[in-house]
Amino acid sequence: MNRFLFPCALVLALVLAGAGCLHAPYATNDTATARHHVMQQLLQGVAGSIQRDLDGLDATVSLAAHNLGATGLSGPEADGILRSVVFSHPCIHTAITYDANGTVRAAEPADVKVIIGQNLLDQENVRRATSTQKPLMSEYFALAEGGEAVSITHPVFSSNGEFLGAVSMTFSPSCLVAPYAGEAMGYAPVIVNVAQQDGRILYHPDRALIGKPTFNEPAFASFPGVLALARRYSDERSGYATFSFYRTGTDVVVEKEAFWDTVGLHGTEWRVMVIGER
Repeated sequence: MNRFLFPCALVLALVLAGAGCLHAPYATNDTATARHHVMQQLLQGVAGSIQRDLDGLDATVSLAAHNLGATGLSGPEADGILRSVVFSHPCIHTAITYDANGTVRAAEPADVKVIIGQNLLDQENVRRATSTQKPLMSEYFALAEGGEAVSITHPVFSSNGEFLGAVSMTFSPSCLVAPYAGEAMGYAPVIVNVAQQDGRILYHPDRALIGKPTFNEPAFASFPGVLALARRYSDERSGYATFSFYRTGTDVVVEKEAFWDTVGLHGTEWRVMVIGER
């Protein structure tokens, strides 16, 4: 059994024994307290697992940057380093290097080599990486080679400290989150939602919502509580809120509640939410 969900299974068993079913309305404070404990335990587990994966991806890119400082940004050795990055995690799309002027010098896998020679300074995260010369995690963005992702980027310096450029790896946030969200949703009738601070949805069990901006999404326009929740998690790194929205998979409006917490890298934060019916 997964190490983070084992305690939750015990708590859930107690709740089910006392309340009959987590889908049922909760009439007592004791039952609500137990339900909240389950949700918070699930949130802690999911957020902790996502953060560990983000830290692991970051360490992979950091090591690649160190090695590229010795090999240079292009050539067979650089290609090998980028391939090792791509193969290190199933959610990784691409790995590239670009020089101090933002021009792509190497790219993996083979189907993205077409972007070698392109200048990417029209992308905000590339401008940040070359100007600050510091590690960063981007927000959700469109890939030059097609599709959307998040990137983790580290500067590359030569042995004498010269800034050569950067190595950048792109990955799918929804792919990263899905295994942990799926386990949590298998233990209790909750959904897991992950969003940027600006409300753009990075993971949701309804895949049609992934990539959508909460504040401008028509599906949420008639539900001010959803927008109030988004405003709160934009400003608050953790918290609890209630709101009305459709029961998942139906057109029935129900009262819901959400706990959220924060994960992130290099100043870019994601809000991780566990949402259930009240």
